[in-house]
Amino acid sequence: MNSPIIFVSFNYRLGIFGTLAGPVFEQAGLTNLLLHDQRQALAWVQDNIAQFGGDPSHVTLMGESAGAGSIGFQLLAHGGRDDGLFHAAIGESGGPFSVYAFRNSSQRQSDFDKVLDITDCANATDSLACLRKAPAESLKKASLQVQPYFTVDGDLIPDHNSRLLQNGQFLRVPLLIGINRNEGTSFLNTGLSGPFVTDEDFIKFVRGSIGDYEVPDSVMKLWLKEYQEEAESQSPAGLGTVLADPGPEYGPGYGRATLWIGDFLLGAGRRYANQVWAKHHVPSYSYFFDVAPASLNATTIGATHAQELPFVFGNSNATGWDLDPFPKDVDLREKYLDLVEVMSRMWISFAVNKTPNLHKGHSEADSGMASLFTAAPTEFGFYR
Repeated sequence: MNSPIIFVSFNYRLGIFGTLAGPVFEQAGLTNLLLHDQRQALAWVQDNIAQFGGDPSHVTLMGESAGAGSIGFQLLAHGGRDDGLFHAAIGESGGPFSVYAFRNSSQRQSDFDKVLDITDCANATDSLACLRKAPAESLKKASLQVQPYFTVDGDLIPDHNSRLLQNGQFLRVPLLIGINRNEGTSFLNTGLSGPFVTDEDFIKFVRGSIGDYEVPDSVMKLWLKEYQEEAESQSPAGLGTVLADPGPEYGPGYGRATLWIGDFLLGAGRRYANQVWAKHHVPSYSYFFDVAPASLNATTIGATHAQELPFVFGNSNATGWDLDPFPKDVDLREKYLDLVEVMSRMWISFAVNKTPNLHKGHSEADSGMASLFTAAPTEFGFYR
C-alpha cells in the first residue's frame, strides 16, 4: 500500500479506578478519570510521536467494545471542543451513542457507599484519603461489585450524549463505525438463565436489560412482532448462520432476543452516529461484519462480538487466541485469510486517508459501496 503507520497502544484506569463517582469524588474533580487518562495519553502522542517518525496532525483514535464507547465520549468531550488530540476515529462495536447510561445522584452515592463498605472506609473521617490508602486488592474487589459508569460533570462530559449529538456538539472528524451481525449472542449467552419459550420470556428479558426505564406496551408489542419476523426471515440484517430456534436449550424466541439485545447495546447507536455525522456533513463510514469464526458454534453464536479483531489486526496466525478462528479446510481458510488482508488494509487506508476505500491504492474511487467480500456464505461491505 505504501502507507506506513505507527501503532500506539496505551493503558488507562478501569473499573472504580477510572469511573468511580459520588459527591466526594465529584467535589474533588475526580470523576471520569478513565477518560482523562486517555486524553493524557493522546497529549503524550502529540508531544512525542514525531520522534518516532509519526505525524501529530494525523492521529486516528481506535477502539473496540468498551474502548469504542470511551472513544465515543472523546468525540463528545467538552461539547465537541477540538483540542487537536486526534483527527479521525474508529469505533468497532461501540461509539458516541450507546447504552452507557449515567447514574443519578442517589445511585452514585449508593455505589460510593458500597465501595466504602468493601474497603473498610465507611467510618473514615476523610473517605477520600482512606480510599487512597486502601489496598489495591480491596479496590479490585469493589470493582466487581460496582458497575463502571461515566458521570455528567459539566466539563469533560457537559451533558448526556444523546443531547450533545442532537445539538451537534461533537468533534467534526471522519468516523468509521460498525458492528458484527450477531453482536447479541455473546451478551445473551453470558447470562442465559433459561430458554425463550413465550413472549413473556422476551418481555422479562427486555425489562431486565433496560432496568429502571419504562417501555410503553405499544413499543413492547412492536418489538415482539418486528424482531420475531426479522429472526425468521433471510433479510440482510437478520441472523445469518444463527438459528432462530437452535433447540430446547435456547427456545423458539432465542433468535429474536439476540437481535434485540444486539440492537439495544450497539446496532441502534451505530445507525444514529452515522445519521448525525451525515446530517452535519462530516464523513462517516459503516461496516457490517458477517463472518462466523470456525472456533464458535455458527448456529448459536455466529459472527458475534469482537470476532472481527483478528481480521482487523492482520492476525492470520491467530496469535493470542485460545481457539483458531480460521477454518482448517484449506480452501475456506484461504478465503478467510483473504479477508484478513482486505480488512487490515481498509483500516490502514482509513487511518492514512480518512477513507477505507483506498485499500487497493489511490486509483480506486471512493464509491458508495466500496467493497463487498464473500467468505462463503458470509458478506462484508462498507457503506458511506
